[in-house]
Amino acid sequence: MGIVHDLSCPVIAAPMAGGPSTPALVDAADAAGSLGFLAGGYLGESDLVAQMEATRAARFGVNLFCPQAAPRDSDLAAVTAYAGGLVDRMESLGLDPGEIPRWLAAADPEDGFGPKFDAVCATAGRGVGPAVVSCTFGVFSGPEIDRLHGVGIEAWATVADVPAARDAVDRGIDTLIVQGPGAGGHRATRTVAEEPGTRSLADLVTAVHRAVDGSVPLVAAGGLSDRASVGAALTLPGVVAVACGTALLLSDEAGTTPVHRAALAGAPRTVVTRAYSGRPARGVATPFTEGPGAAAPAVYPGVNAVMRPLRAAAGRRGEADLFAAWAGTGVSHARSGSAAEILRHLGGL
Repeated sequence: MGIVHDLSCPVIAAPMAGGPSTPALVDAADAAGSLGFLAGGYLGESDLVAQMEATRAARFGVNLFCPQAAPRDSDLAAVTAYAGGLVDRMESLGLDPGEIPRWLAAADPEDGFGPKFDAVCATAGRGVGPAVVSCTFGVFSGPEIDRLHGVGIEAWATVADVPAARDAVDRGIDTLIVQGPGAGGHRATRTVAEEPGTRSLADLVTAVHRAVDGSVPLVAAGGLSDRASVGAALTLPGVVAVACGTALLLSDEAGTTPVHRAALAGAPRTVVTRAYSGRPARGVATPFTEGPGAAAPAVYPGVNAVMRPLRAAAGRRGEADLFAAWAGTGVSHARSGSAAEILRHLGGL
């Protein structure tokens, strides 16, 4: 049957890389009868292991970013040119523009995938590992899925189009997370250059269900932050559960920073932008996203490597303009309180 069929609360706590996802949030999802995900993206292997060991949930998931293509010389030149236009902003934040080459050199297109994949498999044997491992920015290979299955872990994939869904099922994936255009944070395109589709979540889910002939359960995701939208998504063909991230950003257990929480106040407008990372991602619109950030090249993780120190410095100073406040289209429904209570409310429990 699979884990997704065995949830008393069909609202999953989606992975949110960069801090919002925490062991406490995962534990709260488990307490609500759902499933929470640790966000392995950007974490080092040891940090991911520490988070898995800190989690007390009976079962949980881990999300990993799939390796990306190595940058070409022209890609690096484009990022350097983009960074050159941000020198004044760097200096105003106390950063040294002379560090740009070092930041770029440290960018890892694989995001430490190999060691982290090994770690989740190894922890399964020690009884502290995840029940599910999902992937974003690509699809696990057949041998990788076989390896996860071999240690008792389900393999899920986040997809944003029909071809990716078919590919994932052909490789043996257990569950598809179908991500619509309203999702906060990075879109699940398989390549950096491609632009994410704008097909509505309902249309995309229906098309995916038809394309894979109902062979695997579907989790709907993207813009689902209130009971009405969650309820509607649960009626879509093949959907067994939904995944919510933005709805949990203000929860007590989320690791959302103060500047991020402040940016979500007042139902802000969100936009899809490459400004902060080089990949399309939805976040709160700022003068930066519609000004200098509009020139960001489609180079990941190069742009991310340059912008990361700026985002961190801006966050410390409470400057929302340069801070990537990721959020989906349902941000107006985000509320504070216990994550378990939020999940139960969304699920109509």
